[in-house]
Amino acid sequence: MSQPLAGGARPIFLTPLGIHTRTMLGAYLRHTLMVAAALMTIAITIDLWPQVALLSADPRQNGPWLAWHILRLAGLRLSDLLPPFVPFAAFLGVVWSESVFTESRERMLVWNSGRSPLKCLTPAILAGLLVGGALFGIDGVLRPAAIHVQMAEVLGREGKRLDRHQSGGNHWIALPDGLLRAEIEYGPPIRLHNVTVYKLDSEGHLNEVDTAQLAVPEADGRWMLTGGHYWRADFADRGDEITTAAQAEESEVPFDHRAVAMTLNTLWLENLGLSPQYLHLRELHELAGAQIMSRDQSGFRTRLQALYAEPFLALAMTVLGAGLSMLYFAYQTRWLALVSVLLAGYLAHFAARAFLLMGEFGYVPAVMAGWLVPVLLLAASGWVLLTIQNRRGLGMKLQETPAFTDEA
Repeated sequence: MSQPLAGGARPIFLTPLGIHTRTMLGAYLRHTLMVAAALMTIAITIDLWPQVALLSADPRQNGPWLAWHILRLAGLRLSDLLPPFVPFAAFLGVVWSESVFTESRERMLVWNSGRSPLKCLTPAILAGLLVGGALFGIDGVLRPAAIHVQMAEVLGREGKRLDRHQSGGNHWIALPDGLLRAEIEYGPPIRLHNVTVYKLDSEGHLNEVDTAQLAVPEADGRWMLTGGHYWRADFADRGDEITTAAQAEESEVPFDHRAVAMTLNTLWLENLGLSPQYLHLRELHELAGAQIMSRDQSGFRTRLQALYAEPFLALAMTVLGAGLSMLYFAYQTRWLALVSVLLAGYLAHFAARAFLLMGEFGYVPAVMAGWLVPVLLLAASGWVLLTIQNRRGLGMKLQETPAFTDEA
């Protein structure tokens, strides 16, 4: 508690975690949830409407429990549709709250009390940390878990599209020393059917062809082929094409079992066709450093960096929203200022999504794709705070103004 001064006055301390901070934090979170709920209502409706007929046509899900299956699918789809919108929803929630407090004149009252601009940003910082932590949990944990439930139960459009119990047909896969064509049984355990392995020598000439009905992985990067033939060119014939003509059949040697070396990541094969955001964090870490196709590796690395940068993006959006609101409509909400602030938030959201897309396709490094926008937004928030400080005559001093005292 404060002690009386010599002149009878009592010092006034503006606490960073007082009633005002808790009130503002509650408003930020409440309005963020309302914005997110509105966005998700639209997104869920667009996503589920074409799938109602799909569920109705499935005898396992049709009948009196159809409504329950629709609601359950909506809950599972929520964790897939929500994460991209959360940072922007947090920005809109903060700006909404600031506009309400400005119109009620409460922001003017707090501003004129001399509260430090930095302490005025405390609710936004706390909101960003809470929203960012929740976003990491939803996107990094619940999203992969939900899509795997849909895949296991073949539930909805995504469950059917990504069903791992059925083959996706023949796949052509580039190897460091050749080419592979096979039909994938995702397993576990993973198995390859109707396999053809084309191996090249150091000069790029066709050197060996192995065909088999089945291939299973073994230790040390070797695969066991079962029930097939192999053809190998000698030095004089190297580079000649193998044909299926009758006169060439004697050059193919049959075998029951044959071990061949193939640099082929089994975890990547098991998840072939799945988007990086559907992978568990452990798998994502492993594939981000694995020797696989460069384009896929760019996607895995970008996804990993984006996942770790998401909490900072949410924090940057809340702080930027609060800072811009205090800078441009702390005393009066002008429509031009409000529209400008909302446009700034949308451009930040668009920039974050655009850089992630460029990172997935390998146009920019994964670290830049995930972290550049959050860092720039935090820097912009610092510039906004410094501008407010200068307008209040504080410069780099993070203190309350004016100093309350009754001393003569």
